[in-house]
Amino acid sequence: MTRISFVSFFLFAFVFFAGAVAPAYAGQELETVLSTTFDAATIVKGYTLESSDGLMRLGIRPETLNVATRVDIKTLDPSIMADTLTSFQPPTTETQPQLLGNIYLFDILNKTSYDGSDFFFLEIKYPQDAQDTGTLHGRRRIYFYNGVKGAWEVLPSADNPETQSVRALIHLPYARLAIFEDSEIPEVGEASWYGYRGCDCAASPDYPKGTTLVVTRLDDPTKSVTVEVNDYGPDRAVHPGRVIDLDKTAFAKLVSLGSGLIDVRVTLLP
Repeated sequence: MTRISFVSFFLFAFVFFAGAVAPAYAGQELETVLSTTFDAATIVKGYTLESSDGLMRLGIRPETLNVATRVDIKTLDPSIMADTLTSFQPPTTETQPQLLGNIYLFDILNKTSYDGSDFFFLEIKYPQDAQDTGTLHGRRRIYFYNGVKGAWEVLPSADNPETQSVRALIHLPYARLAIFEDSEIPEVGEASWYGYRGCDCAASPDYPKGTTLVVTRLDDPTKSVTVEVNDYGPDRAVHPGRVIDLDKTAFAKLVSLGSGLIDVRVTLLP
């Protein structure tokens, strides 16, 4: 059940550009700034900027910017924005997402240089003390801080334990960004079905391929099916209440296909 969305296409096409640009650094106790000047030659080539700690990258494609500008990448200690870290709009899960690592700010100083017609590419690597074992995915997403609403908002993100990073696209010329992790894996929610290989298999937004799960009807615990995860999905940013997609063969063991959706509990089988 592979889904190639507009966002996914660009995430897989994430390209880092090299350029002969000498960044300038300015350090403070709680904030480190890396500044890069985009001249005409750099605008034509495109360029990738990196934060001072090496964990955040901003990819700017050729001719995304229109005129010369300075671009700042700031690495911020979380204490600078501590009062915002419990503010989320809208709420994403029943539990509070947890900040991982530093907060990053990028700023296209000459706002006339960017007309909003193209994307910027973002990648934030997991901090060293939050390395993932690869047993889970989809729990970590990039958020940006909406100063108007006074809350963190999620960006459609691709969490990849294999690269130990989260990637996203953004249209804004200025943003404060960070990785947040859903602190708990949702066990209860909706299950849908799809036509795939006619097997007891499923797509999960939380567990990697090869994981064995038991899916049980909430309204009838006597009805359950054991499935093997063989794909990723559904996208929780699109279907926040969906915890699993079952192959139609597995779904039919719980309820008729005509039901479309069913409330289930998903349990990891050791």
